[in-house]
Amino acid sequence: MVDPRETRWEVERPAYRVQFWSAPDSNPHVAPHSTTYEITDTDVLAVLDWVTRTRGDRVFVLYVVCRQGGELGQLRLAGQDPTASDPAGVLGITVSGDGSGDAVPDQP
Repeated sequence: MVDPRETRWEVERPAYRVQFWSAPDSNPHVAPHSTTYEITDTDVLAVLDWVTRTRGDRVFVLYVVCRQGGELGQLRLAGQDPTASDPAGVLGITVSGDGSGDAVPDQP
């Protein structure tokens, strides 16, 4: 458990960005390319539903868009970027609050 009073701000209507990554036609010398969409006025469950119906054979990354110090940024919520240094992404869940920091492996 954590103390919710630690939170200093909240965004009631966040914007999300989804990147769909497509690999070129099995040519290892051509880099993957992405198409990015910004989605507003909904919640993360609706965005994930849209991603599931839209992605086809593409991999995706889902971000929430935020501002910090006047600069626009994004936080990864789900998916994997094939151009990242660790494209597999996070392989488990770290639980904070009880001091254990136990990692639970993802299920297939």
